[in-house]
Amino acid sequence: MRYFLLLPLLWLSQQIAAQSAPGIPANPISCNASFCTTNANIDVCPPGSNVVVTDFHNGVFDNATQVYRFTDVALVNGQRIHATVSVDATYRAILQNIDDDAATDQAGVSIASFFAPRIQPDQNLAGTDRDGYVQFTVRFYLHVDNPVSNNDFTVPATLANLNYVHYDVDGSSTGTRWFRETGVFKDAPPLSINANSNSELVAYNYAGDGSSWRGFAGSVCERTGVSRCAEVAVAGQYGVAQSSITYRMGYNYEAGTSTASFGQPVRQFGGRFGCFEFPSQSTLPVHLLSFSGRYVGTSTLLSWTAENEDKFRQYEVERSDNGRDFEQVGSISPAGGVGITRSYSLADNLASVNGNVFFYRLKLVDLDGRFSYSPTVLIRRSSKAVSGIVINPNPVVNGNATVRMTAVAKGTVEFRVIDFTGKIVLQQKENVFEGNNSISLNNMGRLQPGVYTMQMIDGSDVVTAKFTVLK
Repeated sequence: MRYFLLLPLLWLSQQIAAQSAPGIPANPISCNASFCTTNANIDVCPPGSNVVVTDFHNGVFDNATQVYRFTDVALVNGQRIHATVSVDATYRAILQNIDDDAATDQAGVSIASFFAPRIQPDQNLAGTDRDGYVQFTVRFYLHVDNPVSNNDFTVPATLANLNYVHYDVDGSSTGTRWFRETGVFKDAPPLSINANSNSELVAYNYAGDGSSWRGFAGSVCERTGVSRCAEVAVAGQYGVAQSSITYRMGYNYEAGTSTASFGQPVRQFGGRFGCFEFPSQSTLPVHLLSFSGRYVGTSTLLSWTAENEDKFRQYEVERSDNGRDFEQVGSISPAGGVGITRSYSLADNLASVNGNVFFYRLKLVDLDGRFSYSPTVLIRRSSKAVSGIVINPNPVVNGNATVRMTAVAKGTVEFRVIDFTGKIVLQQKENVFEGNNSISLNNMGRLQPGVYTMQMIDGSDVVTAKFTVLK
C-alpha cells in the first residue's frame, strides 16, 4: 500500500483547502531516547475489555466520495465495522502516504494494523520557524451487505469506548534548533487526554477553525521506528459514543540561531484505536473552554472558563506589545477540580503603560511544572475605529495633499472638507485597511486660501483636523 495510494494523494492535494495556522507549543522538555517504558502487552487489551480495537490495512481510494475506505477495521459486539478516512485539510504540510503498511515499531515488528501516514513539511526548512499539519477525519460505518459494497459505507456506526493512541510523537534537536511531531484532537467533550507521568511530551492546546484542539507536541529525542514507549505516546479517551473523530498530525520547527538547511524530513506517524496501559497515567490537567478580553476604562478585563483542574497549580496571565515577547502581569490559583467547571477574570491596568495594541495569553501550569499556553487574545486600547489623522503637507500648496490615518480594521471611511461657514466643500469615500493608511485627497486645488476642517467619518466615529490652504 506504500505505493498504490500515491496517485490519489497527488490529485487530492490539489483539492483540499489549507486551514488556519496552529498555535505555537511550549518549548520541549528534557528527554532521553534510551529510556523506554514498555512491555509485550502495553497496548494489548485485557480479557473482558470493551475498548474498540481497530485494524487499518488495505485501504482503497474511492474517487466518487474522495475518501479512503477501510473494510473490517473492527468487530464490535459481533458487528463488522468499516471506516473511511478523509483528508480534510493541510497547512504547510504534504501527505506523502496516507497509510504505510510497511511501517514497523522500535523492535522492527510490523504495525500494519496501525493508521500510519507519512507527512513532511511543504518546503525546505532553514532559518525561519515553521509549523504545519494534515487534518484527518475517521468515520465509522455498519456492515450491511454481502459481499462488501458501497452500501457498507452509508450507515454510520456510533461507537462507545473509543480510545485513540498516537505513538512515537518525537523529533530531534541540535543546539538551539529543533524539529518535533505534533498530534492534537478536535475537542469532543468529555475528552480526556492521557499520557505517562514521565512523558517527554508537552501539552499543546489551541483554538482554530471554529474548534478547540487538544493534545501534545513531541519529544526532541529521536527514537527508532514507530516507538510504542510510554514516554512518547498519548491517548485520547472519548467519554461518549462517537461516529467520527477528527485529528491533526503535524510538526513544529524552531530554527533557533541556525540558518543552515534542515531539509524536508518525511515523518512516519502511527496511531490506532485500542488500549494503552500507561504505567503511571497522567491526565492533561486542565481544559480551557474559553478565553476572551475587552478594554474597559483604563484596563483590559480578561475572562476565561476552564474545567478538570486536576493536579493544577495556577493560571499565569501574560502580556505582550508585539505578539512575541510576553511578560507575566498576574496569576490566579484554581478554584475547581476534577469534573468541575469554573470561570475567572483578571483586570490589567494599562493607565501607565504605553502603546495601543496588546496581546494576552494564559500560561496553564501543572503541579509538576509542566505548562501549556492558551490562544492569544488581541486588545486595542483605542475604542475608535479610525484615529491618528494627519494632513501632509500642512499648509496645502498647489492642491497636492494626503491624509495619513490608522484604521482598526478593513472598511470604508468618508472624508469631508468644511470651510469656516460650516459648509461641506469637498467629499470623498475611500477603502482603508487595518493599520496605517496614506490616502491622496482629490480636488484640493479647487479650494480658496484659508483655514479648513477635515472630518474623517467611520460610522458613528468622527475624527477632525485643521489645515490651511495657500496659493
